[in-house]
Amino acid sequence: MDGGMNDDTRMIRDGVARFLADQGGLAPARACHDGATGAAIWTGLAQDLQLCGLTLPEDVGGMGLDLSALVPVVYELGRVLAPAPVVSTVGLVAEVLQHACTGAEVHLSAIAEGSVQGALAAWDFDHFTATTVSGGFELTGESALVPDLAGATLVLVPARLAGEPVLFALTGGVEVQVAEAFDPTRPVARLHLVAHPVPATAFLTLCDGANGMERALDRGRIVLAAEAAGAARGLFDLTQDYIAGRVQFGRSIASFQAIKHRMAALFVALNTLDALIAGAAEAADAGDPVVGAEARAAWAMAREVHLRVAAEAVQLHGGVGVTWEYPPHLFFKRARAQAHWPDAPKQGFARIGQALLTGALAAVPPAQDTPFRTGIRTWLAEHLTGRFAPLVDRGHAGDGDTLVDLRKEWERAMAAGGWLGLGLPDSAGGRGLSVADQVAFHEEYARVGGPGRMGHIGEGLVAPTLLTFGTEDQQARFLPGILNGETYWAQGYSEPGAGSDLAAVRTKARQCPETGDWLVSGQKIWTSLAHVSDWIFVLARAEEGSTGRNGLIFLLMPLEQAGIEFRPIKQMGGGAEFNEVFFDNARAKAIDAIGAPGDGWRVAMALLGFERGISTLGQQMGFARELASVIHLAQKREDLAESLGRAWAGLRAMRHGALRMLQAQAEGQAGASMLGYKLEWSEWHRALGDLAMEVLGVGAAAWSDDPETRRLQHLYLFSRADTIYGGTSEIQLNIIAEQGLKMPREPRGAGK
Repeated sequence: MDGGMNDDTRMIRDGVARFLADQGGLAPARACHDGATGAAIWTGLAQDLQLCGLTLPEDVGGMGLDLSALVPVVYELGRVLAPAPVVSTVGLVAEVLQHACTGAEVHLSAIAEGSVQGALAAWDFDHFTATTVSGGFELTGESALVPDLAGATLVLVPARLAGEPVLFALTGGVEVQVAEAFDPTRPVARLHLVAHPVPATAFLTLCDGANGMERALDRGRIVLAAEAAGAARGLFDLTQDYIAGRVQFGRSIASFQAIKHRMAALFVALNTLDALIAGAAEAADAGDPVVGAEARAAWAMAREVHLRVAAEAVQLHGGVGVTWEYPPHLFFKRARAQAHWPDAPKQGFARIGQALLTGALAAVPPAQDTPFRTGIRTWLAEHLTGRFAPLVDRGHAGDGDTLVDLRKEWERAMAAGGWLGLGLPDSAGGRGLSVADQVAFHEEYARVGGPGRMGHIGEGLVAPTLLTFGTEDQQARFLPGILNGETYWAQGYSEPGAGSDLAAVRTKARQCPETGDWLVSGQKIWTSLAHVSDWIFVLARAEEGSTGRNGLIFLLMPLEQAGIEFRPIKQMGGGAEFNEVFFDNARAKAIDAIGAPGDGWRVAMALLGFERGISTLGQQMGFARELASVIHLAQKREDLAESLGRAWAGLRAMRHGALRMLQAQAEGQAGASMLGYKLEWSEWHRALGDLAMEVLGVGAAAWSDDPETRRLQHLYLFSRADTIYGGTSEIQLNIIAEQGLKMPREPRGAGK
């Protein structure tokens, strides 16, 4: 969890990591598991490093930092299952105390100086009842199992006094019922009180009653999620190291596809979780109203991912995974023990889904009223009307061959309005806008249902490829047509029989000795909108006898010429936006080759990298509109609240992940986590299609007359292709494992 941290936060995080390493990493957790205490590690964290004051106000001795500074620190504690009540003390007790109007300062000061350990007896006000007596109060009630309660010297007890929510801070004389913990690194106990006397000084006033408590717990959920995510990541790293050194059947088990796919899937889940937690922390720091839902989503997802990683780690370790000696059981016990604290993940997702169904939470993020965004919305409102009105929500995946001529006219209107080439430099005819402004355009365009872009391949893929690899002549000849909305492009990559194996290209390009032009023969397939495009870029084999990635050339070819034939491919939804394209000595001029023979693979891979760009935020806004349609149809389906909440959580995680990805790209620090985005969004979108049909129920047996519902039915059918085109999910898992996790490659054919 490194994205978005400033230097101060990174320094604090690294200092904690060094301290934990000096303590022996997992050694304190092992010792605690076997009966020792965590006193030494608590003293080091709370007093020597003064970790407990990180987010507390300076006037009580704290450092006054944001929650975003605490999250990566707690993440490091989770990596080694640090047996210290930092989360209970700082993430829960301190957060609740900061929402008290009176009486909290002395306790916050004690927390900041590391002199107390805290525990929160309950997450609501219904477990305990308070009555007023002479000199103070009496408390009666019983808690559920509470982590870190046994060693706590400061126990917060939410209760009801004459029906009103109140809070008590107990600092001594409280007996607890210690239980034998399933996870010995985190002891648990119950608080059982019967007319327990409490002095008046223990009474705290909550500034906003139950609402204030809930806001504090939202921040606490984020901290808990960070610790669980850190534990999951720590175990993932241990598992990766273990399988890297394990040899079976004469080869590393890390080279087995079944193992690589499982590790890659966990890697994507961990990155998704990290992005959601970091985004939720930023929302909390900014006071974003969405923080409540994101906090619930983060804590629910964190527990599920932690348990999933722990279970997989046991399996991937094999026989030693179930032994006392090896570490998986420590994480497995922690994951299971916290799975229902204070409720099950499915309940957290269901709460989010219920908020979506009642309208308390929106699927589509609210519009931001910046001048630039307002200008975009104004232009779209003025132009996406009249003759262009039929284009709203049309022309997207599964509907890509509809209203083609009108969509081309729309592209020209956008060009005239200055909305093409937003990220391209001024010198190339673009506008050179910042990443933030480009994101704003794509989001606002999708928010109003802007039509599928006919010029996407030209603007989003060909133009940046030309600027990176093309000659000045090529840029001068091709960029104006792209940026004026006059020239449309298709992609000639996939071939029959090759599937996702792009290196298995068999289309041949042979150079004409008289002219130097290239004569191309072969076949491409799944070529989007080739039949209505003007040009196509083609990856072809230029060197006789070459195989795999060697000997390829990247060619730009006009589609209106002898030797090229199109055959539409009708899809299961009835559309035919894909084509087979046949080449029979079709000609690409010598001046239209990008790079030399042998450079084709490098150019092709760079082009695919441009797909993971800013337009992903627009794609996600489109997904949000689809989710809103599903919610609209599901108004009376409370049984689907959990599924709706999960869909919303996944979409928010993707948004935060995409923003982190763009930031990393801008800083030149793009890492392996980028490799998982295609797998993430395609699997999410396919699941949304399934959910749409579940909402329709028996009504899905017939095509609907309602346009919105009919679009969801088409979504269901076309989303089955999402996990296939652009590299199947299985191929994506291979790429993530081999390129991202550096696991050994599968045995392959010669030259691959």
